[in-house]
Amino acid sequence: MRRLAVSWLAFATLLAGCHHRDGSRHDDAFRSRLAHGCRSEPDCLVLELEAQARVDRCASFCEEVEADLRASSALVARYRRQREARQARIEAQRQAGEAAEAERRRAELEAAEEARRQEEAAHAAELDLAASELACAQQGDPAACDALLRYLAGAAPRDERAAQVRASHEKGQRLIAERGARGAAEAPARARPPDAGRSGAPRPASEGRVCCCDGTLSPTCTYVKRGCCSHHGGVCACP
Repeated sequence: MRRLAVSWLAFATLLAGCHHRDGSRHDDAFRSRLAHGCRSEPDCLVLELEAQARVDRCASFCEEVEADLRASSALVARYRRQREARQARIEAQRQAGEAAEAERRRAELEAAEEARRQEEAAHAAELDLAASELACAQQGDPAACDALLRYLAGAAPRDERAAQVRASHEKGQRLIAERGARGAAEAPARARPPDAGRSGAPRPASEGRVCCCDGTLSPTCTYVKRGCCSHHGGVCACP
């Protein structure tokens, strides 16, 4: 009886050794680990490598170990897809951030350029306004005074320059009015005929005639000069 037990133990040991090359009967707890899964892609890669080694060692009845390899490869692929998806999201966020930063810089540059153009335009307008003030207030230039009037029409209620511009416009208007009054006073003097008794440089006659004050024409003069109408009361304007 004792010999029979020893023989059975030896047979069981031999049987276990024979199953070492059989992946489907190799009890290395791999299938249990595979059933629990893996926590990360590197862990799954370790399982896949072990599964591949089991397939390489398998001599017969290898369907189960090949299935284990496919299952471990599927776990690796799942973690790889998750990793690639995370990387794609990170890359998309990076690109979106770069695009937003580029747009912000572009907007800042455009705003700075617009501010520069506005500053230059304001400076040019200020120079034009100052020139118009000077021309209107000191020379009575009607065009310059009209420019000041247009400025005042569009000025804001609290425009600090408005009072100064208004004063310059009023000075120019006074100059224009004074000039107009002088011109109106000088017009009759320019239209008055020359003094009949005044002798001077030769003056052209009216249409080649010289009229005497007695109503006759000078028989010798075709333009006013010394001696014309000396016996006819002097030279008078022709009717």
